[in-house]
Amino acid sequence: MLWRFLATSPAVSAMPVEGQMLDSLKHVMREDPWNPQKRLPWLAIKEQWEEVWDMSKPILLEKSPPNVARAFAIEKFFRPAYYIAMVRDPYAFCEGRRRRHPKNIELSAEFWVDCATYQLQNIKGLEKVIHFRYEDFTDRPVDIRNRILEFLPALQDLDVTQSFEARSIQGRGAKQIRNFNQEKIDRLTARDIKAVNSVLREHDHLMTYFGYEYLEPTVGQSLRYLRSTAAFNTQTIVDKGKRFLARRFNR
Repeated sequence: MLWRFLATSPAVSAMPVEGQMLDSLKHVMREDPWNPQKRLPWLAIKEQWEEVWDMSKPILLEKSPPNVARAFAIEKFFRPAYYIAMVRDPYAFCEGRRRRHPKNIELSAEFWVDCATYQLQNIKGLEKVIHFRYEDFTDRPVDIRNRILEFLPALQDLDVTQSFEARSIQGRGAKQIRNFNQEKIDRLTARDIKAVNSVLREHDHLMTYFGYEYLEPTVGQSLRYLRSTAAFNTQTIVDKGKRFLARRFNR
């Protein structure tokens, strides 16, 4: 959602997809993408990206997620480079990642730790960087917009009222800036919370730095999970019924 928000500025040229997903670069950038030691042909990548960007715009936007592990290399080859770092509540993050990568949730928690560690290094080491949390962005979008404009005045204007095509726990569709964390956290069981905590407590400095608090695996969490799952399953059935009827009447 953040990159679509930034792309509302007339000063920005954004790619239609993540830069790593361009057909000409997939074979390079999607091979072991989260390995920070992997050397990438940045001059060739830069050339391909510049063929897609509108080079007449003052700001060229790229948002491939593995860039959090490549930020210092990008800073070296793209100058001047301005980096906007955002992190998200680890519990909401873990729910979303496990939904797309259905393995044990400890792996999702470990991945959050990896990403948060990269972001902390980026925040402390990059030349031009601003950072905030997803929760700050969605709960106080005007304040965050003003911070971004102060950081990058060339953006000129950003519209916090627009709806953006985005994927969320509610599915893909046009959505305004909104905090979806609670819906995601409600999809975690008390056992999930306990498993995530077992990883996070080994990296308490990250929780402290980014201002996150630990959740407790309570009975109330289990009840919220049951209600959320029942509501989700009901909505899934309704959506499937609507699609079935639409196909029948469109024949």
